[in-house]
Amino acid sequence: MGASGGCGREIVTQIVQQRLLENREILQLVASNPRSRRPHLLHGFRADLQDAYAEIIPELNVTSDPEKIIGDVVVITGGQTFSTAPSEIGSASRDVLAKANVSVFERFAKSLAHTRSEYPPVVIIVTNPVELGVAIFAKYLPRTHVIGMGAYSDSARFRWEIASDLGIRRQRVHGYMQGEHGSGMVPIWSSVRVHGMGENEWRLVERHLRRGLTTEDYPTALLTHQQRLTEMIRSDPQNGAVEALRYVRDLSPDLRVVLKPFAIHYTDAKTQTATAAATVELVKAVLEGRRVEISVQYMHKGENGLYGPCGGRVLLAGTVQRVMPDHDGMTSSERALIEQSAKAIQDKIRRWWHDGK
Repeated sequence: MGASGGCGREIVTQIVQQRLLENREILQLVASNPRSRRPHLLHGFRADLQDAYAEIIPELNVTSDPEKIIGDVVVITGGQTFSTAPSEIGSASRDVLAKANVSVFERFAKSLAHTRSEYPPVVIIVTNPVELGVAIFAKYLPRTHVIGMGAYSDSARFRWEIASDLGIRRQRVHGYMQGEHGSGMVPIWSSVRVHGMGENEWRLVERHLRRGLTTEDYPTALLTHQQRLTEMIRSDPQNGAVEALRYVRDLSPDLRVVLKPFAIHYTDAKTQTATAAATVELVKAVLEGRRVEISVQYMHKGENGLYGPCGGRVLLAGTVQRVMPDHDGMTSSERALIEQSAKAIQDKIRRWWHDGK
């Protein structure tokens, strides 16, 4: 859903390129706004894909009617996104997105609940605020069928930033981000393991990677650096985002997870390719039904003492099988920040979604 947007088109293209679906299967392109000024775009996109990938493309179906969604996996990318205008950077941006996208989430969630009540699809929320999307869809569909991409893509970035500093492949690094997607995320350094590196060696390396930044000080440091980047981008609309990217390079990996995408967005490049790649990776896991432990936004109901759509570890096998308990090595500071993040999310959901009580 939202296949005509930049991220939606990239996801569709990667699904086709990677042959996630066979020729006999259906890839449905759904318009998020039936009153769009460009209703013809998806038909042109379909024709272009068929010309480019004629030998491997699945059957393509186009619709603007939520009632006609037939997919077993529904990826939600439609709705409004953050402006790339430096002049519009501000603390209210997420509130603006929520106000714009709450009706989009509700329209599609209600339609799926009405038409697919017997066989509900797995819904993957990409659109921000991702926590709001998870809360709304989990009201109308089984919560085990609703997952948010935020913590999943954040965890992938976390592993990459660590691997980048170590000069190794990301596949050798294990670790998670939890909490709220964006400035409320929590790096779980206690979960990080590097294949081929012993415990004692890792502790020495970890100290170097973190550059003296403690878990307790992480939220304050993140806010400070984000304000600095905002000033850089606002003061120089032409080159400020590039300077911001250079500034971010010298920060610790956990700060880069949040701040690098922030800077990339204001170069006008956005983060479409990385977001699409992570989404397609998750779609593949769902389609294959593999048992895999991942971190995603999930509608908690008391698991690990959390409530609401907070980023946490779950066991996925087609659908969410269970929430994973906090691992024994998690620090008290990490637990405290996750609980703080979950509470902040609940407060925002109540403010954003008047019906979501």
